[in-house]
Amino acid sequence: MLTPSDPTTALAALIAGNQRHVDRRANGRSATVSTRIPPASAKPFALSIEIERLHEPLTDLFDVSVDQVHSFVLSPGSGDMRSGRFEVMVSSEEDLVRIVDGSVDALGFSLVVVLGRLKVHVAEIDIAFRSAENRCFGIARQLLSSNGPLAASIGAGRIRMVGAVVDERDGRVHWLGEHPDQKALLRAGK
Repeated sequence: MLTPSDPTTALAALIAGNQRHVDRRANGRSATVSTRIPPASAKPFALSIEIERLHEPLTDLFDVSVDQVHSFVLSPGSGDMRSGRFEVMVSSEEDLVRIVDGSVDALGFSLVVVLGRLKVHVAEIDIAFRSAENRCFGIARQLLSSNGPLAASIGAGRIRMVGAVVDERDGRVHWLGEHPDQKALLRAGK
């Protein structure tokens, strides 16, 4: 598999990788690196913004190498670094906007995924899912309204930003798509 170079193939690669992950978990198999791009030929094509720290590593969740997906974790009130090669703990949404815009300029991602989390032990699944969805779209709204490099790249079609909720019960990612008001937010930011 070649490194995806456009937003559509980048999203398709993550969707396919997550399906491989879910299939492996359902069959009781562990992740393999044979389907992942060798690190020597890998370059980052996606940026993940985790609203809360996920239970599983992104390399397993999306069946990618550590060089392909960079990750920021939004954790208000904490400025500690999270262990892991490209994972950075971000203490506020304002810091997140600044760091994401800097990463977009420096690394040239084609996809940004805002990831919410549906925890294993949740009583009201519908309420928890709606809450995760609202948080994803809240972060997306702030990034789209920032009028920075990310918003400009999305407006120009070079980058796509989607929301997603990881169901930690089975490892499946539920794709939410783009923010429902994305076009209006981009127009308002110009």
